[in-house]
Amino acid sequence: MRIIDNYAYTNALRQVDPTQKGGLALLAILLCLLLDRPAVGLLTLGWMFAFTALWARIPPLVFGRILLAEGLFLALSVLGVAISAGFEPPAASVAAWWFGPLWIGASQETLARAARLLTRALGCAAALNFLILTTPLTDLIVLLRRLRLPEALIDLMIITYRSIFVLLESLQRMACAQDTRLGYSNVRRAMRSAGLLGSQLFIDAYRRSQRMQVALESRGLDGPLRVLPLTYRFDRLVWWLGVMMMVSLLIVGVL
Repeated sequence: MRIIDNYAYTNALRQVDPTQKGGLALLAILLCLLLDRPAVGLLTLGWMFAFTALWARIPPLVFGRILLAEGLFLALSVLGVAISAGFEPPAASVAAWWFGPLWIGASQETLARAARLLTRALGCAAALNFLILTTPLTDLIVLLRRLRLPEALIDLMIITYRSIFVLLESLQRMACAQDTRLGYSNVRRAMRSAGLLGSQLFIDAYRRSQRMQVALESRGLDGPLRVLPLTYRFDRLVWWLGVMMMVSLLIVGVL
């Protein structure tokens, strides 16, 4: 989280209008969903990698590590689509391996469906990664207000996002204190310390929320939370790159 937030504030596209970056990411996601071909998803991933690494000047390893973590999760998710199991004899098109009365196998159709799902999801995830790595929360709030999202929902996003970093700091301090007292010296102590850590973190989060509510009310808050927007730069290169990406994806999707 801290790494993503750090690059969101320091990348080369920080001053570009968030509407342009959001539109570029949305265009990539829509084309991935509509065309639904593995080549389209892989090409979208390539475009987003180029935008992030070459245009926004974010280290390629950062983008790759984030996408790798998402890719592993997505690969585990599509296993249920690619692999079938049962006790009845499988169809002739299914290559199966028997383990006693149970068989596990896959067919070319299920493997192709899983590949389409995986590549499409990776393309969409890469587009979202480009957006979050180049656009900090303050800019996203400006974008959401332009889209006329409910103010209550935006306020919840602001408070939740801020609370994540506060609770991470509390978690690190509690874990460090337990570790210095040999709280993780063996399995039994580690399980007990983890349980205590979870309960204390919940209590700390509840108390912080109460103090925040009192602080906001004491300052006379009677409307939405406001952030100071920046003066953004309108970059025509965004639209040219968007057109080039759209044309290339359409060509790959139709052929």
